[in-house]
Amino acid sequence: MQDPFKSSLFSSTPAIRRRAFLTRLLLSGLASACTNPLLATNRRIDPSYYTLLADPHIPADRLRQHNGVFMTTQLETVIKQVICQPRLPGGVIIAGDLAYSRAETEDYLQLANILQPLRSTGIAVHLALGNHDHRERFLHAIPWAFRPDRPRQDRCCTVVSSPHANWFLLDSLEETLSTPGLLGPKQLQWLASALDARRRKPAILVLHHHPDHTNPRAGLKDTEAFLEVLKPRPQVKACVFGHTHRWAHITDESGIHWINLPPTSYVFRPEYPIGWVEARVHTDGMILRLHCLDHRHTQHGQELHLTWRPARFSNFISSVSTDTEPKLPTPS
Repeated sequence: MQDPFKSSLFSSTPAIRRRAFLTRLLLSGLASACTNPLLATNRRIDPSYYTLLADPHIPADRLRQHNGVFMTTQLETVIKQVICQPRLPGGVIIAGDLAYSRAETEDYLQLANILQPLRSTGIAVHLALGNHDHRERFLHAIPWAFRPDRPRQDRCCTVVSSPHANWFLLDSLEETLSTPGLLGPKQLQWLASALDARRRKPAILVLHHHPDHTNPRAGLKDTEAFLEVLKPRPQVKACVFGHTHRWAHITDESGIHWINLPPTSYVFRPEYPIGWVEARVHTDGMILRLHCLDHRHTQHGQELHLTWRPARFSNFISSVSTDTEPKLPTPS
């Protein structure tokens, strides 16, 4: 079957006009799919509501499959569902592995086209990097993703402010196609300083790799140093990540919530859900709701009501060893 993105129609159209055409085409399809009359008028952005995604693995060829899944179609379905919500999120955060396999420039151009309806609707899009990403190609293909004056020029990290929490986006990409991740001492130093400068508001951290002491070949290699930054700072309430392609949540001994996002692409076990997570942050915690692409999945619509750990717990935290980490799932 011919790739529609390589047809004569698109090859003879300048890149900007082509992108605009595709955006209008997709938006018109999304609009027709939104049958709720509330969505047609007066839809507003809720700055306390964020949409959390992970592991889209978008290829340049939209017809490419992996494990029987069309990754581009899956992400387009998620975007349609997000845009069709009665209230639009203040932002969409994708926790890494944006591109397929080797992270070619064309993968990111395809991703940018798929994400354009979100930006056209006024929804901010925030992107983190994983081991199937390439930093330089990513920044070249999607220049709007990070400001040139980002906190660290060697990493794609930043802070996103919202009414009830600061979202810290971290960059755990060490080497493309190498499974484990690394934050590195310079980024950890920046994180500690950025957290100390924002003590009054809860902090939610987002990165691709999961913390893991037991298998450094799969998760975050500098897990211990990462936990040494997080645990003594009571404003840190939760850490969100992808990488393992499964949905999970635990709370560790210090009260930090660890949230493993499901993929929008494919899973390693058939019983795992594929989809996205709705995060509604309030003063004392956060409500997470799982949206499975397969509405028949037993976990579709599952809600988790998370309560933030106390703002002051110096006596308690001194008794918690940073050698004790959350027992999190590892990639298959």
